[in-house]
Amino acid sequence: MIRLRDRPDGLPFRVYERHGKRVYSIGYKLPNGRWAWRLNCDSDDAAAIRALRADAITRAAQTMRPEPIGSFEALVKGWFQWQDDLPMSSADRRAESTLRENRNEAKNLVRAWGTFEPVDISKTMGYEYLDACAATRPEKGNKEMALASVILEWGVRKGWLSENPLRGLRKNRVKRTRRYVEDADLALAVEVGRAAGGSRHIVALALKTAWLCVRRSVEVRSITRASITADGMVWGDGKNHDKPPVLIAWSPELRATIDEALAIKRNHVAGTLYLFGNLRGQPYTKGGWKAVLDDLMKDCEAEAEKRKICFQRFNLQDCRPKAVSDKLERGDTDTKDAAGHTTDKMIGQVYDRRKMKKATPAG
Repeated sequence: MIRLRDRPDGLPFRVYERHGKRVYSIGYKLPNGRWAWRLNCDSDDAAAIRALRADAITRAAQTMRPEPIGSFEALVKGWFQWQDDLPMSSADRRAESTLRENRNEAKNLVRAWGTFEPVDISKTMGYEYLDACAATRPEKGNKEMALASVILEWGVRKGWLSENPLRGLRKNRVKRTRRYVEDADLALAVEVGRAAGGSRHIVALALKTAWLCVRRSVEVRSITRASITADGMVWGDGKNHDKPPVLIAWSPELRATIDEALAIKRNHVAGTLYLFGNLRGQPYTKGGWKAVLDDLMKDCEAEAEKRKICFQRFNLQDCRPKAVSDKLERGDTDTKDAAGHTTDKMIGQVYDRRKMKKATPAG
């Protein structure tokens, strides 16, 4: 195991020297603790020692890959730096929304393993992490372990690790809640938002647009008015920018919803770029959106209690599964194109929330 130096000596990572009584030695130590190479000279030959130090530094720079400081935290920082340095067109680069989520997940990983060296992390430690998350946050624990495995695999790719200890790790079993937003819940949210006006009106219409256009939350929050065309709404993929855009053709309901959103009065200093931007014309941050949505849902609950009807909270992410389920229930043949997926797997496993599937007899 390689540990941090007791005192700075000006040598590159993994290059170590020893001043013996008779022999001076300097060499490069591999992650497994063995020496890649060592250079020696008499310990009383100051000129030779200076030459060997210079030679060792040159060898380390020319023949070995650049190394992280040695901690798991450094490896995490290196992975994010690698992602940030990749061109936007690279297939290896993750979407910005994914990276923002990954940065939050990495905070817990660094809190748990930050001071460990990557070579000291074991599969048992991975299971201990999952066990600690099993009771209160099993799905989050699974995502954090998946990110840790990706980062360690990158370390293997760069030659800093001989193997990924988290490969093949069995994740916590998670009972997923398959939320389906009822038509009445969505209608009440639009009605209450319209009555409240302002930011709640904007959020309510965004919820309806996400349902009508089968879109992800990040796509709705960032849509610009330039996406409104004569033929319909043009949507880019929020996860993969290389995918072709999706045109959602106009329907009377979609046209009326977008016209209503355009007519919402904003502050006099607001721009006109974002369709569902805040009252200042800027795109909502994740926290800002969550706060307004929470206010809207509280209003809906109060109104539902007053009317003695049922209402269950929902968010922007719940609208896409509702849209897919409604299109499948109606028998639409363009559901895959509307969702922007290239296969039916995600639609069947993730977005299909129909309570009952209907079929005709075999004969």
